[in-house]
Formats: sequence, C-alpha cells, structure tokens
Amino acid sequence: MKCPLCSFSARYLTSGENREYWLCSRCLAISVPTRFHIPQNEEVKRYLEHENSLENEGYVQMFQKKITLLQAHEIKSALDYGCGYEPVLKTLLERQGIKTDGYDPNFFPDINLDKRYDLVISTETFEHFRNPAQEIPRIADRVAPGGVLAIMTRFYPAKDKRLMPDEFVNWFYKRDPTHIIFYCAETFQWLAENIGFKLVFNNEYDFVVLRKPRPAAGGN
Repeated sequence: MKCPLCSFSARYLTSGENREYWLCSRCLAISVPTRFHIPQNEEVKRYLEHENSLENEGYVQMFQKKITLLQAHEIKSALDYGCGYEPVLKTLLERQGIKTDGYDPNFFPDINLDKRYDLVISTETFEHFRNPAQEIPRIADRVAPGGVLAIMTRFYPAKDKRLMPDEFVNWFYKRDPTHIIFYCAETFQWLAENIGFKLVFNNEYDFVVLRKPRPAAGGN
C-alpha cells in the first residue's frame, strides 16, 4: 500500500475496530486503507453528534489556549478550514479583532477559496482527510507569505521518535471511524519541508504551527 500523504511505501501495522492500520516508512503517517473508509453521509451524521458549540465550555477553552499560542504572530485575517457545522473558532477569532472566514466541505462549502490569509487554522480536521496529498497543499496555498498554518490533531503514541505499538493498539483516538490518518511530530516536520514551510511550534501532543516564508528580496 502507498501512503496517502507522501505516496511512499507503507507497511501493515495492526488491525482493530474492523479495519487495518498501515505505517509509512518515510513520513511516518499511519493510515487506514480506502476500503475501510465509511461513506460520506455516515461521516456527516457522526459530525452532527458532536457537541461543538459556544455553550460547551471545555470546547471553547481548548480553542482559547490555541489562540493564545498564536498571539506571537501578527494575524489580521484567518481561515478556519474544516470549521464544522457551528464555526465556534471563527467567532472566537473575530472577538480578537481577526477577520475570519469559515470553510467546511460538508457544512460551508461555498466560500471562495481564492483569498490568502495571515493564518489558516485547521482543528480536528487533518485526521479525516481521504486525500491528504491533494488537500494539504491546497490548504497551504491559502497562507499568505509570512503567514502561518496551524494544525490541531492528536499525535499518535510515540517516544523518542518511535511509535509505541502497544499504546497505539488501545489508543482511543483511532476508535472513531471517521479518523483515517494519524500523525506524529516527525510527520509534520516532513510535511513542513515538503511544502516549503518552516515548523516554528510543536507541543509534541496535538498542535503545530508552520510558517510560510516570504519571497527573498529582489526575487521574482
């Protein structure tokens, strides 16, 4: 099987939840083969079961912590990519004076994605990508030069840059049938280099920030 992120060879890792998991030997992403993906209409039904609203204090606090980390960057415009059925993060960013658009292929698909932003942020979305090799570069292209791409997704269990197989077998995050690709810190380092960004923040748990370089002075 080829890795859906980098197209390199992946090897069978383990089975569970009535599906298989394969580990890429280059970017270290762990993916679920296409034949185990659930239909999109079932995926949307599961999204609608989530209690993602401004009334959910824990959900809001999670976003506030990420927004605080991003205050180190100059951000006047933002795109919440994969905002879900209720764009809570968009609301919170706008309260900070950041003009924000929300895009979601299932719930807000009509936004014009021709603009570029100081911040493109994607929270709990990357683990759902069926075609990450196509979708991630498209997202990265929405970042303005000098801007940042912020990604929140739970990293799979690893220690000293190595997968912890026993912990992965029992890992709660992979039990969600809509979660079909999983990342570690090294995956995001590979990704940053592959799309020409620089990894500028990594909490080694669930959040990375990648900066898009500005064109060199005098460059074309």
